[in-house]
Amino acid sequence: MVAMAPISTTRRAAARRRRAAVEQTILDAVEALLEDRAFRDLAIEDVMAQAGMTRTAFYRYFPDLEAVLLRHLLQVRDELVVSADLWLAAADPGAGLLAAATALAELFETHGRLLLALADAAAGSPDVEAAWHATVRSFVEPVHRRIVELQGRGLVDVADAGQTAAALVWMTERYLLESFGRGSDVPVDVVADTLATIWRRTLFSGLDGRTG
Repeated sequence: MVAMAPISTTRRAAARRRRAAVEQTILDAVEALLEDRAFRDLAIEDVMAQAGMTRTAFYRYFPDLEAVLLRHLLQVRDELVVSADLWLAAADPGAGLLAAATALAELFETHGRLLLALADAAAGSPDVEAAWHATVRSFVEPVHRRIVELQGRGLVDVADAGQTAAALVWMTERYLLESFGRGSDVPVDVVADTLATIWRRTLFSGLDGRTG
């Protein structure tokens, strides 16, 4: 019995890898189809045809298409955190704004249709709405803390750090969705510079450019 354990463990690991690979194929199929249609127009048959599998196979991995969106959100959220940290953890908060804005713009350019589908699906699905809003809101408190920290260093002068953080985060979400979720041809560098300028003028205006 002891001798068989490593073989069993290896088989389970291989099965997990196979399942993860199939799930990713389905995820990729959904995102590919969202490039030219709205989420409400997606059908499981179309997704599985895109993935090269049968419709019945879908239900071995996901209960419905909303579950696919929620899995996508988990993946994209990790990328959002990395992008935001370019400002939240930057030694030079002024320079960090443009770096973070550029990373976010590139991320939304890549996944814009998918992210718009998440935002749109939130209107009709309590689960998606809760997950999407929780994801966006999860950035408000880190931005709030960063603003308070910069206020303590005499670099930021705003009346209400919490409300400023909320306004900037939600404005950024909406602007990026409108820029890249609907097939806009606005260049990434223009979007990034626009965002960085808005954040910079909101936070650092009147402080003689002292952002380091």
